[in-house]
Parts: sequence; structure tokens; C-alpha cells
Amino acid sequence: MIFIDTHAHLDMMKKSTPQEAVDLAAKCGVKYIINVGSSIEASKKAEKISKTFQNVYATAGIHPHYATEFGPQQKKTLLSCIEGNSKLVAIGETGFDFYRNLSPKEEQKKAFESQIEIALEHGLPLIVHDREAHQETLEVLKKYHKQKQFKAVMHCFSGDRAFAEEVLKLGMFISFTGVITFPNAGRTVEAAKAVPIEKIFLETDAPFLAPQAKRGRENQPAYCTYIAEKLASVKGLRVEEVAEKTTKNALDFFGI
Repeated sequence: MIFIDTHAHLDMMKKSTPQEAVDLAAKCGVKYIINVGSSIEASKKAEKISKTFQNVYATAGIHPHYATEFGPQQKKTLLSCIEGNSKLVAIGETGFDFYRNLSPKEEQKKAFESQIEIALEHGLPLIVHDREAHQETLEVLKKYHKQKQFKAVMHCFSGDRAFAEEVLKLGMFISFTGVITFPNAGRTVEAAKAVPIEKIFLETDAPFLAPQAKRGRENQPAYCTYIAEKLASVKGLRVEEVAEKTTKNALDFFGI
């Protein structure tokens, strides 16, 4: 079986080096890792890591926590990441985060829309972060989803079944993390039941959100297998089917 961790932050890991994380992932069948940029500095690190490891790809983006930093210079830097790295496969993560509200909502919206426009202009997929901002996120995405180049994934899905159905109407993919394995994840499990396997990605969001079997430890791309096993159980599929279909989804989506 081959897996793809479509969303990890190797540069944020404290108990493992990128080399150790990549090696462990390979032993567990995780063939590819997408290292996601969440700030200007993290996007630069993602670019560097992608050039170090053959099977690691990068994205460039500014998380809503850092939206107040977004301006012409930051936009220029993101564009330079696109031009300077043939292994850059998406823009993001970007979106709304009303849980911590580390940036004003209007600044989050401005940065989000600007990054959507960069993705559309360069024909790149978009990685969307949405935390406690479902309606606001949908409102912005509905402005763009009919454009020919629009291609997006709702990362670390945290909504219910109704929200999942709204996301699917926009033609988007949905990515599930180790949260789906938590004892209190009933709402996420119900959402997963409603999402066709052809529209699902696996992601760890490492080093965060370790699956239940590894709670209290630093999350690893290698732990994709726990998410696949849970999804297989939820959807009445074999783990091999989940691996095959989610891997194909990600390969096609990110152009790997």
C-alpha cells in the first residue's frame, strides 16, 4: 500500500528531524509528503525541505494567524516561491481561524482572497484552513469556485455532514486528519460517511493532532495509516482501497 500525507509541517517538528520523519514515513508506506507553508518563513523552509528530499513537495501560504503580516512584500515573496521551486504544488494554507482570532477578521479575509487569486492566476490548487468560520469560508469560496482554474481542498475538516455537503457542492476535496480517530469525533465520522472516497485526502497535520493510538506524542507523517484504517472502518472499505483511492486523488489533484 502507498499513502500520501497531503499536509504536514516537517519544519515545526521538535522531536524528529525532517530526515527521521521522512525515513519513518517511508517504512510505513507513506511514499509522498506535502510540506505546507503557513507563513513566509515556513514557506521558505518548505521550499528548502522539498529540494532536500525527492519525495517531499512544498506549498507556499500565509495562515490566518499571520494575516496582519500580509502585504505587497509578502505577496511578492510568495510569488518568488512559486517561480523558484518546481516542486511547489499548491498555495496555502490560507483561510479563516476564528477560534484564536490572532488576526482581525477583515485582515484574514484580505489575505485569504489574495492567495485564492494567486492560486487561480498560476493554476495551482488551494489549501483552505477553516476553524469556527464555516459560513464565512463558504461565502468567500463561492465568489471564486466557478472559475475554470479553481481547485481546492478543505484541510483538517472540522465541520458536520451538512457543511461537508456544502463544500462538495463547490467541487472541493475534503481532507481528514487523526481527529477522526478521537472518541469524541462523532460529528467528523458522520461527515466522513457522507463524503465519497473519490473526494477524500489523508493528512496528518504533523506535528499536531496525533491519532488516538499515539495521543500525547508528536504526530508523524507515518501515522497516515491510522487515519486510513479508521476511514476504511467508517466507509466499509478495505484499507487497501482507501490507500489506493486517496493516493490517486492526491496525485491527480497536486499534479505529482
